[in-house]
Amino acid sequence: MRRLKEFIVVLVLLSICSLALAAAKDTATHSPDSSPGRPLITFIDLLSSSERFSEFLHTVQRLRLVIPLNRLRNATLFVPTNSAIQKYRKEHGKDVSFVSDNAYRGISESQTWYHAVVDGAIEPLELGRGTMVWESLSHPGIEDKPAMHDGSEEPLPEHQFGVMLKTQVQPSGNVLLNEVTVLAQRYTCAAGNVYMLDGLLEIPPTIRQVLNRMEATDETAEQTDGYTAVESLLSAAGLSDLLDESTSSSGGMHTLWAFSNHAFRSQFSFSERSYLLNGPKFAADDDELRRMVIADSRALASRFVSETPFSIARLGEGSHSVPSLDKNANFTVVVEKRGNELTGRIDGQPLGRIDIIARNGIVHGVEQIQRPESLSFNPQKALIGLNATAFVKLIKETGLGSYIDGTRPDRKVTLLAPTNHAMSEAFGYDLGDDNDEEAGVSGSSPRERQREWSQYHIVDGQYSLEELLQTPLLRTKLAGKWTDGRPQVVKAQVDRTHGALAKHVSFNGADNILPEPEVIGNTTIYLLSSPMPPPPRLINALIQNLDLSLFVAAMGAANTVDEIQSEAGVTVLAPVASAFTSLGLVWSYLSLPGDIDARTDLSRLIKAHILTRPVYSDEIPLHTDNTADTLVVKTLNGNEVGLYRTPHGIFVSVSQSERPPVRIRPSMRSDVASRLSSISDSNSLKISEPDMLLQTGVAHILEGGLILPVNVEITSAKLLRGMRAHIFTDLLERFNLTYVLEDPQNTAQIMRSSSNKDEDEDKSSVVGYSLLVPSDKSWRENAAYRELMRRDHEDTIGFDDEKNPWRNSTTADILHHLDRLVRLHVIPIMDSDAQTAAERLPAKKLELSDRKSYPTLLDDVALRAHEFASDRFLLQLEGAPFYQAPGGVPFVSVATVVRSGIARSGAVFELDTLLRLPPDATQGPGGWKRIAWNAAVWLTGIGMGSGLLGVSGYWVRQWWTRAEYQAL
Repeated sequence: MRRLKEFIVVLVLLSICSLALAAAKDTATHSPDSSPGRPLITFIDLLSSSERFSEFLHTVQRLRLVIPLNRLRNATLFVPTNSAIQKYRKEHGKDVSFVSDNAYRGISESQTWYHAVVDGAIEPLELGRGTMVWESLSHPGIEDKPAMHDGSEEPLPEHQFGVMLKTQVQPSGNVLLNEVTVLAQRYTCAAGNVYMLDGLLEIPPTIRQVLNRMEATDETAEQTDGYTAVESLLSAAGLSDLLDESTSSSGGMHTLWAFSNHAFRSQFSFSERSYLLNGPKFAADDDELRRMVIADSRALASRFVSETPFSIARLGEGSHSVPSLDKNANFTVVVEKRGNELTGRIDGQPLGRIDIIARNGIVHGVEQIQRPESLSFNPQKALIGLNATAFVKLIKETGLGSYIDGTRPDRKVTLLAPTNHAMSEAFGYDLGDDNDEEAGVSGSSPRERQREWSQYHIVDGQYSLEELLQTPLLRTKLAGKWTDGRPQVVKAQVDRTHGALAKHVSFNGADNILPEPEVIGNTTIYLLSSPMPPPPRLINALIQNLDLSLFVAAMGAANTVDEIQSEAGVTVLAPVASAFTSLGLVWSYLSLPGDIDARTDLSRLIKAHILTRPVYSDEIPLHTDNTADTLVVKTLNGNEVGLYRTPHGIFVSVSQSERPPVRIRPSMRSDVASRLSSISDSNSLKISEPDMLLQTGVAHILEGGLILPVNVEITSAKLLRGMRAHIFTDLLERFNLTYVLEDPQNTAQIMRSSSNKDEDEDKSSVVGYSLLVPSDKSWRENAAYRELMRRDHEDTIGFDDEKNPWRNSTTADILHHLDRLVRLHVIPIMDSDAQTAAERLPAKKLELSDRKSYPTLLDDVALRAHEFASDRFLLQLEGAPFYQAPGGVPFVSVATVVRSGIARSGAVFELDTLLRLPPDATQGPGGWKRIAWNAAVWLTGIGMGSGLLGVSGYWVRQWWTRAEYQAL
């Protein structure tokens, strides 16, 4: 029994010894180089116990961190191996053996503390559990040492967060700490656990640098489109210090819920984004606007920033209320686990990349965001975002702020806003120019001109690009005395590309630089590359088009410029220069200087093209198969014109009671217009370019014609004055033929004009006369006229021509010859259909036609017209041989029409030379020369006939004699 007890005691002692050996063995595994009499309490004790920690311990000693590290309790220390530290120094070229700027051999104090984690003694199981974020003792930018518990009873200061670290487990099972491998060995001491690292931990980049790296390396870059928007928003809100190292109650550590550019763009329009990101810069010159922009930017930015670092991994699964800088806008973060990975949602919107470690906080990528209801936008904010703050300032200063400040959200308007740069480049923007004629309305103050300019950039109603294509004429808020109270108009032009609607649009030539117009509620905004000055005065607008130069000159010659420019609310139908030149002799008459009648007629003609109210092209009715409405408007001349539209264009019509318009060529006929009873295309002129905007209304350019009102009486006598045909006029008076210049209004005149014709001829068919008028120079070259002038003035005018063939002729012969010559140049117009002699003759009855014969006042002598080129004619005696030899000179009687003009009862054709009288009617030279010439002609004829008869008789005799011989 005693031996049994001794045996049991021995077994117990052996068990105790084995347990002690096991404990000693375990201590030796986790505390290298320890001795049984030296327990390991602090991290310095542990680092000093093994050569493998020597490099890190040496760095701690040189940086004088031994005492702080000795105070550290319940922590985890990650120690790089000696080889890792040596490699780091070699790669970074840091091998200086002294401490400089709190760094020893390239390892700074903050970097050293970054290897110490204050989240307790981390067990291997925790490291291998999955992704986790840990807090270090590193505080970059903070000079004070980390606050640690040293065993005293003094309270710790307010907690300052350290830089975070992140552990991840690879599929192979290896644990990475900030991409550095954690070795499997664990070492313990009373202060906590120590793990070896295969590399040196580096302080992570700042939040700003993290955002830049996210933009460059994000695998979903096409979807996120970078993160520059959130960075710009923080800068605009005055929170840019959060992006870099800073000091705050949290030690400069924040959480940034970084929305992507794509997410930002999906919730805010271009102008809203620009307002939030660039508004403070755009409104730098206006303190009030700048404060408003910064407040809005800060209100939005603060919703995406938390004042302390929040990690999704540290929060863990579940729903969490996370505060933001905006104390009234905390948000809810829901953390979920999908497989082995954690995901999160912020206020219901999914997070992309999570727990991105930064030097001064944590960054989470937000894929979608919600537009805050508290953040409201109005046209004024949109204009600031479009860099149109000068326009905003001008609108407010001129008392038009209600159009942009959102106080009238129900009012629909379109704003045509120039950028700040455009306004400064174009005007400097004063609008207080002393030159009233150029700056705006005459007699108005600078402030009134600014208001008018502003009103001209505000359009009544909303217009999209599609609507501008259908409605290019926009009525603005500018409606003053110059337009007779009617709204002034802006002209929009939208370009098409291959039949589709293009993005480019311009207003009065000022280009819109936005790809799409900005729409803020009931306001549409176009951003212009240059301002739109109000429409110019009439003359300033017309002189910009060279085709209207003669119209401007005609206004000046008629002294109507000031009168027309002072008329409020007009429409100008502007003929082109070719319309005036096509008048021929009519224009020569109207442009006569110093002629009172010509000036009066020209004034009436000009005023016949000025309508008494503005008529824009979109107000002109359209002729359809069912309707043929015409807008009839009075002119300043008192006559009326009609305006209508067909698929072929816009036309100006003159009623049948008016004189048909003068045109260059026939206009295109309209099927609708041809069915009208009061208006037809023959009485219409086409508008080639509508809607030239004026200060007082609008102008339309007519295509190849003009209006000749009925009160402009163009007579043949006036046309002769226009071509300065003084000699022809004098000869008509000398031979009592002046009736051809007037309308044949009584039978006596008709009888007189037809006194040399058969009595049974219908005298009433003569309704007018056309005159073939040679120039005065051609008359002076005529021998008979020169001789008559010599005798009339008794050799006092220089006609001393001894060789003149008419020198020996009697005055009666000369007068008879000239009378016949004048009659040869007068064509009576026959029209048996004319109801009264006073009716106006249609132009087509007065124009020359190719190969048509025309009678003259000379007995039984007619002329034939030949068109040798387009609208170019020559006249020749009909039936006369081209060559004959009375007087020894070949006979030629041809003249070319140089110019022409249509009068009330006839036409006047200017000839380049005189027509010659027919040979058998020529009263040529008399006396012995004529007798000798006739004798020579008879003798020559007899001689030639005798010779021909003799030759013929000789040939007959030879043939007859040959017929009597016999063949051999």
